[in-house]
Amino acid sequence: MSVYEFGPLHLDAERLLLLDRGVPVALGPKVVETLLALIEHPGEVLTKSALLDRIWPEGYVDEANLAQNVYVLRKTLRARWDVDAIETIPRRGYRFTEDVRRRDGAALAEPSIAPMRTTPRRRNFWQAAVVAVLALVLSGGLGLKLLSARAEADRTLSVEGARLYQIGRYYWNLRTPDGMAKSLAYFARVVDTDPLDARGYGALAGANAIMGDYQYGPLRPRVYFARARAYARKALAIDPKYGEAYAVLGMLSTENNSMSDKQMAGALGDLQHAIALDPASGPAHEWYGIALFERGRFDEAYSQLREAAELDPLSVATTAWLGNAARLERRYDDAIAYARETLDLSPKRVEVYETLGLAYEARGDLSRATQAYDRLAIANVQYRAEAAALLAEVYAKSNRMPEARAQLAYARAHAKDVDPGDLAIALAAVGQRGLALTWLRRVDGKPYLRAEIASDPRFDAFRRDPQVAQTQKPA
Repeated sequence: MSVYEFGPLHLDAERLLLLDRGVPVALGPKVVETLLALIEHPGEVLTKSALLDRIWPEGYVDEANLAQNVYVLRKTLRARWDVDAIETIPRRGYRFTEDVRRRDGAALAEPSIAPMRTTPRRRNFWQAAVVAVLALVLSGGLGLKLLSARAEADRTLSVEGARLYQIGRYYWNLRTPDGMAKSLAYFARVVDTDPLDARGYGALAGANAIMGDYQYGPLRPRVYFARARAYARKALAIDPKYGEAYAVLGMLSTENNSMSDKQMAGALGDLQHAIALDPASGPAHEWYGIALFERGRFDEAYSQLREAAELDPLSVATTAWLGNAARLERRYDDAIAYARETLDLSPKRVEVYETLGLAYEARGDLSRATQAYDRLAIANVQYRAEAAALLAEVYAKSNRMPEARAQLAYARAHAKDVDPGDLAIALAAVGQRGLALTWLRRVDGKPYLRAEIASDPRFDAFRRDPQVAQTQKPA
């Protein structure tokens, strides 16, 4: 991690966080990226084209956006440092003229969250308004400034900010690499348009969390996770009761499978707190449902994910997880419907073919199950080995043993890409029960796989085996 120091300011390059004496400075992410580009090369001239390519790789901007960022930076630096640190080089670009110190490997301490009430209770607002009017009478103008400042802090998203936010949400819900990149760009524009509203920062937190979770983009996941935490804390600095910021923090914490039970309870508590603050938050219910699902609590997960889908029917991730939870709750018709709904929303969500095939298989429709697994195999090479394990079982059930063994051989040759439970099922289907039990032992310490064995009908024949029963005991 790199931290740049200049005057009283510190810039955390990984989290895109600018601090003034330890307190976060409310700047849009594109503005901070502009500053980072300049201070990485103090004294050097950075051309406008180089800055535009770096800060807006998605394109569709012009030099006016860059000029606006530089204007905001100059105003901020003068107010906090009293220097003109950015020089314009006519017809070329910009240069950072002050000394910069770089520290590597040492993270900044977590910034303190200094609450800024943006939505005070109506009674308090009108009390403040009366005081401001009195101040106007007494001071000949100062009171007007006070009233204007309170009205500015009390506002909701502007018309333009709300429009950008909704477009960003649309792309965010797709969960595709291109969609996530566009959502980041739109949410950054929300912050630039409405820097005193928590929603832009909260949306950027969620987008960075997904970038890291799905391993999208050019950066390592930990970088996106660090940025997500920083944006969530910026949102909470503006509105300490902003539920989606807590949801992001809880989601990030539940991704750590090495947490103690106490730490995990705290992470789940953040998600529960997010729902309590904002019961209408689809992402909060979704992430809480996923966390429950991954801990084998399928009935609770199904309930939370259904709530999320009702709140946010365009969320591809929600319907995908809901389909899988429905299957493990043995609601096979629902699982098929949710899987098809997911594919309608986003045909690129190809892993849903597994849910679809397993639901058909559970209903005894082996032909449609085979079709779904075939689609999984050809849709993405990443799922080819997993599809082979699933096909091996279905072919064995259909008495197509040569094809079953061929698929099993491929799955075993790429075993690192196959769910151990699915490989065990395939081995048992072709008569290699002893080897299947060996693979089932690998689920030890994995709550989701233990719970899947307890719920999935494909494991019915195994559950009476003492060795399998041993794997179902809590870790």
